[in-house]
Amino acid sequence: MRNPFKKSIENESPAWNISVYTILTIVALVSLFPILNVVSKSFSTVGKEVVFLPQGITWFNWGYVLAESAFYRAFGVSVLVTLFGTLLSVGFMFMAAYPLSKKDLPFRKGFMMFFMVVMLFSGGIVPNFVVMTMLGLTNTPFALVIPSLVQVYNMILLKNNLEGVPAEIEESARIDGAGNMVILVQILLPICIPSIASVALFTAVTYWNNYFNALLYISPMAEELYPLAMYILNRIKTAADVDDMTVLNQKTYIDAAMIVISMLPIVCAYPFVLKFFVGGLTVGSVKG
Repeated sequence: MRNPFKKSIENESPAWNISVYTILTIVALVSLFPILNVVSKSFSTVGKEVVFLPQGITWFNWGYVLAESAFYRAFGVSVLVTLFGTLLSVGFMFMAAYPLSKKDLPFRKGFMMFFMVVMLFSGGIVPNFVVMTMLGLTNTPFALVIPSLVQVYNMILLKNNLEGVPAEIEESARIDGAGNMVILVQILLPICIPSIASVALFTAVTYWNNYFNALLYISPMAEELYPLAMYILNRIKTAADVDDMTVLNQKTYIDAAMIVISMLPIVCAYPFVLKFFVGGLTVGSVKG
């Protein structure tokens, strides 16, 4: 199927296309320069003025970070929370999106209104903390997963995708004796792979970068449960707990290396997810 957006771009005047691509290029560069500056600083020697390119290239900053056992512990916590959280979150959102995509669902508008209100308005930090405390989930790994389990915007993306699946596919499956779970898992799941992959990526990034749940529900007494984002936040806020003045003066450069290393898992996974998008676009295609 021809991309309608691409077709509309082709129909515009050359001046308009040049303006659009110029603006997009400027936005991309503005977004890239801060990241490039942090990456360059992570490879630079203390005292050198870094402007987008490393100065006095050294591996000391990276080596110092990779020698810390606490860094690996926080890294492992983030990996586990991201994997299990993404799996559970996407599963729950997909199962919720399926009935909401049916126009004959009783009280469908009421459910959608409820989710929209929840997406736009929150009960507040104190009620959330009280609920987690009463459930006995504070200072446990569940406190890092459950509060972010359902992300309404991502669920709506899945619902809209399911609404676009022809009803004839489900009707044919039901004639063959398939139930709701069989239809959901064996038929709709492969068809919705592109949207599921997108939502999974958004959810994984949310879990990986989330420090607020640890800040709110994990006390300093249980700091072994701190994810990587919370660990980096604490390191940036506090002075390096070392006697070596060289390391102390190089703290900003070490923090930059720590930030870059924390970005690598998502950056490395992103190309594979993009490739998965392209492959998933043809999965479950309806043949005439």
